[in-house]
Amino acid sequence: MIRVLYFSTARVNLSAADVARIVAEAEVKNADLGITGALAYNGRNFCQLLEGPDDRVMALIETIKADPRHSGFKIIDQKEITSRYFSDWSMKLVDALDFSVVINAMQA
Repeated sequence: MIRVLYFSTARVNLSAADVARIVAEAEVKNADLGITGALAYNGRNFCQLLEGPDDRVMALIETIKADPRHSGFKIIDQKEITSRYFSDWSMKLVDALDFSVVINAMQA
């Protein structure tokens, strides 16, 4: 199992409704894939942590990298894990101004 943390920059201004829609779609898709994680968006940057089976997380990362809504995609950290930090969240939107929730998860 793997945990990946990335940052990217939004190409367009996304409304709260746009971000809520992204999270709702990710909740369904991630649950089907057995992926958990959290997303923070501060109006300009995304910070997302994903965790789950290596092949599924990395395939999802490739899909996310190709999404035209953002640019500057950069994996900040990636590591093998034995347990999930966000075991109850297929995808959760966390406090947009406090990226520490997802950053602290990488240290777990």
